[in-house]
This record gives sequence, C-alpha cells and structure tokens, in this order.
Amino acid sequence: MNFKKVILFNTAVGILAGLTACNSGSNDSASNGGGSYTTGAITAFGSVYVNGTKYNTDNATVYIEDSVASESDLRVGMMVTISESSPGVAGTIYHDDDVEGIVLSTNILADGTGTMDVMGQTVTVDTKTIFESYVAGVSSPAGITAGNIVEVTGSSSGNGSVMATRLELKAVDLASYLVTHLEGVEVKGIVSGHTAQTINIGGLTVDHSNAIYDDMPAGNWDGLYVEAKSNQPLNGSGHMVAYKVELENNGSKAYYDDDDYGEIEVMGEVTEVTSDLVTVNGVTYMHNDQTEYEHGNASDLMVGAFVEIEGYLNTGGELVAHEIEFEGHHGYSELEIQGTVSMVNPSTDVNEGTIEINGLTIHVNSSTIMHDSSHAHVTNFNLSMVGVGDLVEVYYVDINGTQTAIKLERE
Repeated sequence: MNFKKVILFNTAVGILAGLTACNSGSNDSASNGGGSYTTGAITAFGSVYVNGTKYNTDNATVYIEDSVASESDLRVGMMVTISESSPGVAGTIYHDDDVEGIVLSTNILADGTGTMDVMGQTVTVDTKTIFESYVAGVSSPAGITAGNIVEVTGSSSGNGSVMATRLELKAVDLASYLVTHLEGVEVKGIVSGHTAQTINIGGLTVDHSNAIYDDMPAGNWDGLYVEAKSNQPLNGSGHMVAYKVELENNGSKAYYDDDDYGEIEVMGEVTEVTSDLVTVNGVTYMHNDQTEYEHGNASDLMVGAFVEIEGYLNTGGELVAHEIEFEGHHGYSELEIQGTVSMVNPSTDVNEGTIEINGLTIHVNSSTIMHDSSHAHVTNFNLSMVGVGDLVEVYYVDINGTQTAIKLERE
C-alpha cells in the first residue's frame, strides 16, 4: 500500500489544547500543501478522536498489522496513524503494536501503575493506560505475572522503552497463546549489535541464524527498524529465537510518502535536542529561526519537555518543525474521583459536555480518554453513553477552577 507507517506518540492527553481545540481536523496546514498525517492514541469513538481532534471515519480504510480491518476492530488506547483525505476526514487509519510477547518480570504496584519487562522492552504503565484482560481473574495490571503474554501499544523510541497507552493481557503462558496465535510473539525496534547470528532490539538479543528474512538488506543492519517473530520460548541464554525478521518502513521508525509534503504532527516528550534538531519519540524534526513557539520558547526545548510539533517534509525529505507547542498540563496535579453520576449535560458533540459526581462538575472534551469496563463493555464508548446512576472513575486536573477529565472509565 502507498501509505507508509508512522509510529509516533501521544500517551498523555493535551488537556489545555482540548479546552480550545476545534473538531475539524488539523490546525495550520504546512505551506507545502499535500496530505496531512497525525499519530496518537485513540481516546474515544463516535468517529475517532485522536490528539484532541474528531476524525470522520465513514470512508476510512483501516489497517491493523498490515492487514485490512474495520473500525470496529479499533480500541481506545490503540496508537494509530491517520492520513487525512481532507481536513478532519480520515482516509487511512493504521495501527501496529510495539511488542507482543512474554513478560519476564514485573514491578507493578497495587494501583496498577509501574513497569514491566516484556522481552527486553521496559514497559511503563500509568493511570492513563487502558488495560484489557483475556485471562480469568485478572482485572488489573497488578495481576500480571512473569510468563504471561501481553500486547503493548504506545510511545516507543524503538530503543527498548515503551510508555503504554494500551496494555492487553492475552494469555497465561506461551503454550496456551500459541493454540490460537500461530504466528507467536513479536517485537519491533531499532537494531544494534548486528552479527551473523544475533541482533539486539532494546534489551533483547534475537538469534536470527535460522530466520527467514523479509526485505532485509545485505550488510550491517544496525540502525534499521525491524520486526522479529518467534513461536518458541526464549532459549537457555535468554535469547529470542526468530523464525522471521522483517524490515519495517524501509528500515525507518517513521517515514512518509516521498512525494507528500503535507502536515505531520507528533505529540510527546523530547528525547534529544541540539541547536537545530529535536527528537520526540524517535522522530527528528529540524527547528530554526522560522519555527514558531507557543507557551514557551526555544530555550524551553529540552529533554523531558512535553510538546506537540507540527511540521512537514521539505523537498529534500527533511522533517521541518514550523510550530512547537509546549503542553501545559504537566504543571497540574492529577486528581481522582470515583462515584455515581448524578447529572450529565452533553453538548452537540458526542464526547463533549459535563458530568456531576458527588457534587463536583467535571468537563469532558475531545481529549478525554473514554473507557467502558462495565459489564456492557461498549467498545465505541463516548460521553453520550454515560447515564445518571452509572458508577465511574475519573482522573482529572483543576485548571483555573475548571475540572477537566483526563480519563473517564465506567465501572
């Protein structure tokens, strides 16, 4: 297919942006024209909400792991890339996970947050991570144990760390998983330490000596973005024994059609910065005197800063930032409330309005993560489905006296 995958990041919700965001697609378009791409986690349905924008999906083509799928296969928390056919209209939606594999160790607290090692990839789970379990008796990430099989999607630089936006517990162990998933487990990332026998992906050593190569080039693979698959346990040395190694995106973690110079948006934490380059979750933009800044300036551009970058590919194939916005919600404390909904005031948009819980009015907007973990388990959940008497748990922030929901989960 002509659409090329983009694995970017939006695990945190742009609350301030959500207060003022319009729901008609991308903001300022790049001067070069062309199509627009945006990548982030799905926060709600009724069409699809990503990065505070509602995208019409009536005629969208959906791909999951390179296979044609449908919108009904998408879930809240899935990291997707949307190629717009027109502003606010999704032409193509693509989803790919970051790792689907064996849990080697866990350090998850009783509240369901913490880290785990999934085949050499450090996975961070926070309050915004959507969790689904297909194992009886496990209802929280705290119940995951070594040997379990999980699927993770979220923020990944490709170098061994993933901030999970969605975490699924798939099976108790590899043997039971292989009964219904013959392709086995997989890990994606940037190759290091390539030898004739092994490669490293994050903290995982992959034995590729008997693997089938799909589009892999001759010569050294270091720096290439690949997927490795296995259908057996890690060997005695703790190595993954791959039956297949496949080149992803021509070896790049993020790239676009070479002849398409439209807007390309990414939101996440800065991982590297120089006088003229900034990297957000493995995606590097050029920044210069023409780059515009909101809620900050160039001196604020440092490792760990949470930003939204809008840019475009120039005619030389370089990704250029024309606007960098510093997301201000990191300065606010995250609060939590659980209770029964006493009032719902929806707006004309199916995922905007207010609810009242224990006398507290909370605003829901296009950036709010909506998840239904009740017995109804509605997959296309949004505010229009919340009713008086529903038990909900809400994580929110107080911004100048306005309580704004980061995540609303019906229980």
